[in-house]
Amino acid sequence: MKTRRNSFSIMLSLITLLKPLLIPMLIAITVGVLGFIATFGIAVFGAYAIFSILPEFNLVMSKILLGGFATKTYLILLITSGFLRGVLRYIEQYCNHLLAFKILAMIRSKVFSAMQKLAPAKLDRKNPGQLISLITGDIELLEVFYAHTISPIAIALITAILLFIFYFTLHPILTVIPLLSQIIIGIILPVIASKRGEKTSVEIREKIGKLNGQFIDKLRGVREVLQYNCEESTLKTLEEVTEALLIKQTELKKQAANLSAIVDSAIMIFSIAQALTCLYLIQNGFISIPTGVITTLLTAGSFAPYISLANLGNTLTQTFACGDRVLSILEEEPVIQTVNNGKTLIDKTPEAKLQNISFGYGKNQPTVLENLDLEIPSGKILGIMGKSGSGKSTILKLLLRFWDPCKGSIKINDTELPQINTGSIYEKINYMTQATQLFTGTIRSNLLIAKKDATDEQIVNALKKASVYEYIMSLPDGLESKVGESGVNFSGGERQRLGLARCLLADKPMLLLDEPTSNIDSINEALILRAIKKDSAEKTVVLVSHRNSTLAICDKITEIKK
Repeated sequence: MKTRRNSFSIMLSLITLLKPLLIPMLIAITVGVLGFIATFGIAVFGAYAIFSILPEFNLVMSKILLGGFATKTYLILLITSGFLRGVLRYIEQYCNHLLAFKILAMIRSKVFSAMQKLAPAKLDRKNPGQLISLITGDIELLEVFYAHTISPIAIALITAILLFIFYFTLHPILTVIPLLSQIIIGIILPVIASKRGEKTSVEIREKIGKLNGQFIDKLRGVREVLQYNCEESTLKTLEEVTEALLIKQTELKKQAANLSAIVDSAIMIFSIAQALTCLYLIQNGFISIPTGVITTLLTAGSFAPYISLANLGNTLTQTFACGDRVLSILEEEPVIQTVNNGKTLIDKTPEAKLQNISFGYGKNQPTVLENLDLEIPSGKILGIMGKSGSGKSTILKLLLRFWDPCKGSIKINDTELPQINTGSIYEKINYMTQATQLFTGTIRSNLLIAKKDATDEQIVNALKKASVYEYIMSLPDGLESKVGESGVNFSGGERQRLGLARCLLADKPMLLLDEPTSNIDSINEALILRAIKKDSAEKTVVLVSHRNSTLAICDKITEIKK
């Protein structure tokens, strides 16, 4: 089982993704620091203005840092600080969120690219609910890190240094309480909160993924749920998963509430402690009354950056749990590495040879194929038949190198399959699965996936070969008819015929067909098979089916026995 990264490791890995956006981040930090200085200026210049009015403090004020100016000057600085605080805060938030949304877009692109590399070998075995949770919720929660974590940490650190210098110029002892408060509120409390909530946050993300998976599963099977009167048991299952999630979320919220109470109490204690320190120093003549008042006010108003850090403690536990899952996908190694510097399949009708092939889907999984020898002749239609689970579909996936066999070798045109460029395999071999995937869009856009520059004439020919042209033309919008999610507005047979049309439109020299007519009536099946036979005059076709009527067009039929 994979060991989970620690929070510091996750933070560093997420920060490295920021390299292309370093300048906006530096702008956000700089503006944030200036914004907090403006906030401090409101309290400080307000106090300066009051003491500048009182004659008895004129001499004392002239000896304090930034003291000795006219009341009018302090009032102008006060108003300017207030105005700048609003403007700078807006710019800081704008930069932080602009940066966050840009980096999230980059991460989504990286995750999708990573999933493409992992597909299909690893993604086929992953919970779809967990993947949806990762793509939507997990990546979205990283916004907390990029918009509300990196910048606040840097801002808190820089403002702490500036405040430390300011207090030190007034009196060294005045730095002790602020330093302790910054360490406790800005570091210790967030770390404790993060440690306490780490396990709960990981469990929450896992349970959200489980809930998504359950919901998708039940939604897909809603007809069966209604047909077999399983509404109560289905709702009960969803309620149990939801309740388990709610318990963990409530637990995390309680931890956040406790942390907030502790932080508020700590701020009050440190503010009082600093005020008492100032009082002691005034009574013993170490500092003046204005210095003590200004220090007390500044200390009470300087906790904003550290409150943000403290409150991040619980929030970041979920964010880091999300970050760990996202990074795991980005760093996961595919079962099959993409080959770019290998051999390219030449422009000739392919032939293939499988020798002594044994294969199983992962460790502790039953063997699907064992010691299989198979020759696929060039320019012929080879039929493969056999019982369910005998490995018919697996042969097609091995030919596309979705997996490598556990034993044996596969050659195309006398070249070992692992030595052929991955792009060349996909360029020369077309594959139609049992379940056709249609994408949200139009019929035309779904067909053009196979051949982006296809003409209307080529599209029409492909539709006719798949025996679906007349149906498409009968629709009000023809080729521009909308396709719902996963082709939900088409029947299984219609989806399959559109998938076959897409496959034929690609017009590649080798065609792998996995039960291409399983959802099609016998009349349309005959028309389609006749078109495939005619279209495959100079192609190599491997046709997998359990129906004798489908295999009738084959030049040779091989039975896979298990």
